Amino acid sequence: MPFPISLSQADYESLVELARRGTLNSDGSVNQDKALGLEAWLQRIELANHVHRYEIWVQWQEQGMPLPAGTDFPNSWPPSLREHLALTSRPIARSDVEQLLRHKARQPTSVLVTRDPAARVGWTELDVFFK
Repeated sequence: MPFPISLSQADYESLVELARRGTLNSDGSVNQDKALGLEAWLQRIELANHVHRYEIWVQWQEQGMPLPAGTDFPNSWPPSLREHLALTSRPIARSDVEQLLRHKARQPTSVLVTRDPAARVGWTELDVFFK
Protein backbone atom coordinates (compact mmCIF):
# COMPACT_ATOMS: atom_id res chain seq x y z
CA MET A 1 0.00 0.00 0.00
CA PRO A 2 1.46 3.40 -0.96
CA PHE A 3 2.15 5.87 1.78
CA PRO A 4 1.87 9.65 1.46
CA ILE A 5 5.04 11.69 1.34
CA SER A 6 4.94 15.43 1.59
CA LEU A 7 7.76 17.68 0.37
CA SER A 8 7.96 21.42 0.15
CA GLN A 9 8.54 22.88 -3.28
CA ALA A 10 12.09 23.90 -2.30
CA ASP A 11 12.83 20.38 -1.00
CA TYR A 12 11.53 18.82 -4.21
CA GLU A 13 13.59 21.17 -6.39
CA SER A 14 16.68 20.36 -4.30
CA LEU A 15 16.01 16.63 -4.59
CA VAL A 16 15.73 16.94 -8.38
CA GLU A 17 19.05 18.81 -8.53
CA LEU A 18 20.76 16.18 -6.39
CA ALA A 19 19.37 13.44 -8.63
CA ARG A 20 20.53 15.38 -11.72
CA ARG A 21 24.12 15.31 -10.39
CA GLY A 22 23.93 11.51 -10.55
CA THR A 23 23.53 11.74 -14.33
CA LEU A 24 26.97 13.33 -14.79
CA ASN A 25 30.07 11.45 -15.87
CA SER A 26 33.35 12.02 -14.02
CA ASP A 27 34.42 14.56 -16.68
CA GLY A 28 31.25 16.60 -16.09
CA SER A 29 29.51 15.54 -19.28
CA VAL A 30 25.93 14.33 -19.11
CA ASN A 31 25.37 10.59 -19.36
CA GLN A 32 22.51 10.55 -21.85
CA ASP A 33 21.05 7.21 -20.73
CA LYS A 34 21.04 8.21 -17.07
CA ALA A 35 19.61 11.66 -17.85
CA LEU A 36 16.79 10.28 -19.95
CA GLY A 37 16.07 7.59 -17.33
CA LEU A 38 15.88 10.23 -14.61
CA GLU A 39 13.63 12.38 -16.79
CA ALA A 40 11.17 9.50 -17.31
CA TRP A 41 11.14 8.77 -13.57
CA LEU A 42 10.56 12.45 -12.70
CA GLN A 43 7.79 12.76 -15.27
CA ARG A 44 5.91 9.82 -13.69
CA ILE A 45 6.19 11.38 -10.23
CA GLU A 46 5.21 14.82 -11.46
CA LEU A 47 2.25 13.57 -13.45
CA ALA A 48 0.92 11.69 -10.42
CA ASN A 49 1.34 14.79 -8.24
CA HIS A 50 0.28 17.49 -10.72
CA VAL A 51 3.72 19.12 -10.69
CA HIS A 52 5.09 21.00 -13.68
CA ARG A 53 8.87 21.34 -13.80
CA TYR A 54 10.63 23.89 -15.99
CA GLU A 55 14.28 23.19 -16.69
CA ILE A 56 17.14 24.21 -18.89
CA TRP A 57 20.85 23.64 -19.18
CA VAL A 58 23.00 26.77 -19.50
CA GLN A 59 26.54 26.78 -20.81
CA TRP A 60 28.98 29.54 -21.66
CA GLN A 61 32.55 30.39 -22.40
CA GLU A 62 34.64 32.84 -20.43
CA GLN A 63 35.76 35.87 -22.40
CA GLY A 64 39.45 35.74 -23.26
CA MET A 65 39.92 32.20 -21.95
CA PRO A 66 40.39 29.22 -24.27
CA LEU A 67 38.32 26.13 -23.66
CA PRO A 68 40.22 23.32 -21.90
CA ALA A 69 41.77 20.56 -23.98
CA GLY A 70 39.35 17.72 -24.60
CA THR A 71 36.28 19.95 -24.93
CA ASP A 72 34.04 18.41 -27.57
CA PHE A 73 30.69 20.20 -27.79
CA PRO A 74 28.09 18.85 -27.13
CA ASN A 75 29.60 15.56 -25.96
CA SER A 76 31.97 17.05 -23.44
CA TRP A 77 31.85 20.50 -21.88
CA PRO A 78 33.73 21.73 -18.79
CA PRO A 79 31.45 21.37 -15.75
CA SER A 80 32.63 24.78 -14.50
CA LEU A 81 31.04 26.32 -17.61
CA ARG A 82 27.70 24.49 -17.54
CA GLU A 83 24.82 24.58 -15.06
CA HIS A 84 21.39 23.04 -14.81
CA LEU A 85 18.47 25.23 -13.75
CA ALA A 86 15.05 23.87 -12.72
CA LEU A 87 11.98 25.46 -11.15
CA THR A 88 8.53 24.17 -10.32
CA SER A 89 7.14 27.52 -9.23
CA ARG A 90 7.10 29.22 -12.65
CA PRO A 91 8.67 29.16 -16.10
CA ILE A 92 12.35 30.05 -16.20
CA ALA A 93 12.98 33.63 -17.29
CA ARG A 94 15.99 35.26 -18.86
CA SER A 95 16.58 37.03 -15.54
CA ASP A 96 17.03 33.61 -13.88
CA VAL A 97 19.77 32.73 -16.37
CA GLU A 98 21.39 36.13 -15.92
CA GLN A 99 21.37 35.67 -12.14
CA LEU A 100 22.92 32.21 -12.50
CA LEU A 101 25.65 33.68 -14.71
CA ARG A 102 26.35 36.49 -12.21
CA HIS A 103 26.99 33.85 -9.54
CA LYS A 104 28.81 31.20 -11.60
CA ALA A 105 30.65 33.02 -14.40
CA ARG A 106 33.28 35.77 -14.47
CA GLN A 107 32.88 37.21 -17.98
CA PRO A 108 30.44 34.94 -19.81
CA THR A 109 30.24 34.96 -23.57
CA SER A 110 28.63 32.66 -26.14
CA VAL A 111 25.86 31.69 -23.70
CA LEU A 112 23.74 28.79 -24.93
CA VAL A 113 20.67 27.12 -23.41
CA THR A 114 18.70 23.94 -24.09
CA ARG A 115 15.64 22.20 -22.68
CA ASP A 116 17.12 18.79 -23.50
CA PRO A 117 17.50 16.86 -20.19
CA ALA A 118 20.54 15.09 -21.64
CA ALA A 119 22.14 18.41 -22.71
CA ARG A 120 22.88 17.10 -26.20
CA VAL A 121 20.55 18.79 -28.68
CA GLY A 122 18.65 22.03 -29.08
CA TRP A 123 21.39 24.38 -27.90
CA THR A 124 20.25 27.92 -28.70
CA GLU A 125 21.78 31.33 -28.16
CA LEU A 126 20.41 33.08 -25.08
CA ASP A 127 19.03 36.03 -27.06
CA VAL A 128 17.20 33.72 -29.47
CA PHE A 129 15.91 31.38 -26.75
CA PHE A 130 14.21 34.16 -24.79
CA LYS A 131 12.95 36.12 -27.81
